[in-house]
Amino acid sequence: MSGGSHVVVAGGGIGGLAAAAALASSGFGVTVLERAAHIGDVGSGLLLYQNGIAAADAISPRLGRGIRAAGHVVGPEDVRVLMDSAGRVLARERIGEMGRRLGLPQVPILRSALQNLLLREAAAAGAHIRLGTAVEGYSQDGGRVSVDLSDGTALDGDVLVAADGLNSVIRAAMLRDGPPQYLGYTSVRGRAVGSELHPQAFVANGLGVQIFVAPADGETLYWTAKITSPPGVWPAMGQQAALAALLDRIAGWHEPVVRMIRTADPADLSVTDIHDRDPVSRWVDGRVTLLGDAAHPMAPAMGQGANTAIEDAVVLAQSLRECADPGEALLRYQARRVGRTTRIVLHSRRQGALDQGASREHAQARDGAMKQRGRKDAATLDVVDWRPDTAGPPTEADRGRGAPVHRPDADAAGA
Repeated sequence: MSGGSHVVVAGGGIGGLAAAAALASSGFGVTVLERAAHIGDVGSGLLLYQNGIAAADAISPRLGRGIRAAGHVVGPEDVRVLMDSAGRVLARERIGEMGRRLGLPQVPILRSALQNLLLREAAAAGAHIRLGTAVEGYSQDGGRVSVDLSDGTALDGDVLVAADGLNSVIRAAMLRDGPPQYLGYTSVRGRAVGSELHPQAFVANGLGVQIFVAPADGETLYWTAKITSPPGVWPAMGQQAALAALLDRIAGWHEPVVRMIRTADPADLSVTDIHDRDPVSRWVDGRVTLLGDAAHPMAPAMGQGANTAIEDAVVLAQSLRECADPGEALLRYQARRVGRTTRIVLHSRRQGALDQGASREHAQARDGAMKQRGRKDAATLDVVDWRPDTAGPPTEADRGRGAPVHRPDADAAGA
């Protein structure tokens, strides 16, 4: 596709801004449409694994340096302590060793810091960011895409990228596959500044609860508590009540962990139920494509949501540079991404079910698996060992056209 072509990106989250930065730095005109009136401090933190760092470096070395400077670079000797709710150590996961083997670090970082870095990178590359504007639909005619906007106007482009999240309006119009599915647990996410536990990364396991903690910068820990629950219960509480309910749920746990949670500012908390979708082989409709959570929403168990969205952005830009025809470029992007993301979605679903330990039997199985493996996730190394140049020509197994829809009930047996 020619460098003068115009790409419209729906969504100004991590995937949308990564796509905007990758596309604009490749010479394409880019307009980002973001529903919110401003891009602010949302969520707590996330972990960029080696695949996410490789993708960020491919977008821009400056972006990669900025991420390392803003986050916590995991050192070669660093470990993540895996423990039970009483503080008894199950294993010490050698997370630094993975960086030594792969030549790139893990970098936990505040979500707001990553989003701001991507925003600056996209703007510096020439992308136009249009806030307070939601996408309500699209149509195609004569090789162009017309994007219907919430203000009653339309915006034309050569390509439309749907990075509008779990409940993507564009995906709904393209696939009509209904709402996402609730996975049986919710999440409460927050930050602790000045905790005695800083900078130790750890995971604490309880009955129906798992708390993941990582240092995000020089003084901040971010944490995610995943709690087995019926849908809708925790988001309906509000931030203050959710914090109180979480503290009640972990009463009697290892006291430093309880103190860390207690210091959280309720105004910083994010409370969201966890959903994913069954993987699909179709991400493309003519000159419209899906990216990130709009394409492959996944459980947070492996921490791959943001990482795979940044991967998507790099491969999309690469595919559009390679192909003169935008439609063929999008099919090439789809073919390169469907197989990999399908595997990660299904593994994250299985891992998330195991992590929760929703019954005493399941909790014992989870803790036993951590002791045996010496790490939290069974397939982490296979997932994070990715580089942009490994996208390569699409194989028959990964091709979007003709690739089967994966049946998760078969794949998830025994999870």
